Amino acid sequence: MEALIIDALARGSYGKRMVTVDAIGAGPRTVAGVLEGLGVNVELTVAEKVLEKPHMLRKYDAVMISAMSIDEKTVARIVKMWRRQRGSRAVIIGGPIASDPDFILRVGGDIGVHGEAEPVIEKLIESGIVDEKGIDYTRLKDVCGTAYVLDSRLIVNKRCPIMTRQMWEKYRPSTRAIQGYPLYWAARVYVETVRGCSNYTIPELAEVLPEELLPDKPVPGCAYCSVIPLWGYARSRSIDLVYREVKELIDYGVHRIVLSGPDFLDYGRDWLVEPRPLVNPRNPGPNIQAIRQLLRRLTSIPEVSSGEVSIMVENVKPSLVTEAAAETLGKYLKGTPVHIGAETGDAWLLKKLGRPTTIRETVEAVKRLKKHGLRPYVYIMYCLPGETSKTIQKTVRLMETLYRVGAEKITAYRFMPLPLSALEKLAIAEIRCMYNHPVKQKAIEINKRAKKRMIGKRVRVIVVGKHPKLGKWIGYPINHGPVVVIENGNKDLREKDIVTIRIVGVPSDRMVEGVIVEKMK
Repeated sequence: MEALIIDALARGSYGKRMVTVDAIGAGPRTVAGVLEGLGVNVELTVAEKVLEKPHMLRKYDAVMISAMSIDEKTVARIVKMWRRQRGSRAVIIGGPIASDPDFILRVGGDIGVHGEAEPVIEKLIESGIVDEKGIDYTRLKDVCGTAYVLDSRLIVNKRCPIMTRQMWEKYRPSTRAIQGYPLYWAARVYVETVRGCSNYTIPELAEVLPEELLPDKPVPGCAYCSVIPLWGYARSRSIDLVYREVKELIDYGVHRIVLSGPDFLDYGRDWLVEPRPLVNPRNPGPNIQAIRQLLRRLTSIPEVSSGEVSIMVENVKPSLVTEAAAETLGKYLKGTPVHIGAETGDAWLLKKLGRPTTIRETVEAVKRLKKHGLRPYVYIMYCLPGETSKTIQKTVRLMETLYRVGAEKITAYRFMPLPLSALEKLAIAEIRCMYNHPVKQKAIEINKRAKKRMIGKRVRVIVVGKHPKLGKWIGYPINHGPVVVIENGNKDLREKDIVTIRIVGVPSDRMVEGVIVEKMK
């Protein structure tokens, strides 16, 4: 069987990624790894390429699309193209979009996979339910984690049990498939190190929402998040498996690797409580020994130790940023960013939303990370349910405080109710949100100031090509950061070159300007 996996994540309504364009998630590669293990000929590509060249679909017997809720229109377009080219051949759709099973009816797909995809895809292919001829619907009723349409009726099977760590580790994400992404050699490639979350706090929403919008049953985790309903409690992949995947990606030419997970500092904490699940966001504390062993091994890879490849981590909860944790991260990952969720400056609202941390802990976490040579990035959310004018004032003050103590960037994003989260019923309510929200405007102001502080600093970047409008070479910082417009790029500059840049200007809140001071041989 010939299968095609299409990464449509964050493509929105236009079929093109408009933000975080340099990020490649781990999900599609994970599914590709399952298919490779079953002997299926599989290729991976992105939505943009399919929308531009729909005739490429003709050679495949089945298509699998990974997407989010916001990508529904793009997915519908791809399915329509597939039907023109391949008729009734199988269309399987997964990712966050599958949290709402009704999407299958709206986009015209065949099977939606909700929850952990690996055992579901394995069952569908290995048992022959999906093959080169199509789908055997008579056997789908026994496959957990699926939703499908039979005789014009939507059927939703129960979710599969959360995989244990041992079950999860038998699946190996494809590294070969990374080559299906344009600019994969310059993008931030995510490697899953932790799946699930340890925050099983139950939000206290009775004072935040009207009764009709409260969840029907308690939903653990941060109220706006769907990680626990989707992925369950936190589990960590072994050091050997993470090392092997990172090393293979580097061998394929990847230069920027992100060790991903809802909280990297959950790494190895589950090993301390096994066989019980890790459902406490505070105790036990970070497994410093496991983190140190993982990072020591990864940073010993020659390309990493030479600075040609960067290893970064993604999110951390402030409640786990102990002095020892910050020191360990700083020892191995100095100069790289670490993302912290602050969300709001209103302590009351923070608690009601189920956040397992305090505002003081967030400030201290930023201080500690900065002290040990890391670059704290902070997430702030606006238009949250329960937000008041006082909430906004407190949040704006917190943002200024975080900037003063070391936050390099504030990422402000608008609240959107996610399926399966404790706030999912707000999807049917009107959420009023100011266009020029003070929190959003404050983030723009702070980020401009932060970039001006970069003037004079030296940054190592990988050259990715010429900007389509500016006509100048641009590069992505190896250790992450704003896009760099190279002012003195000459005719000898080429894609994949690694150069050291001195920052000389800030043309926008998304870019900086720099001049080459050294070219890596």
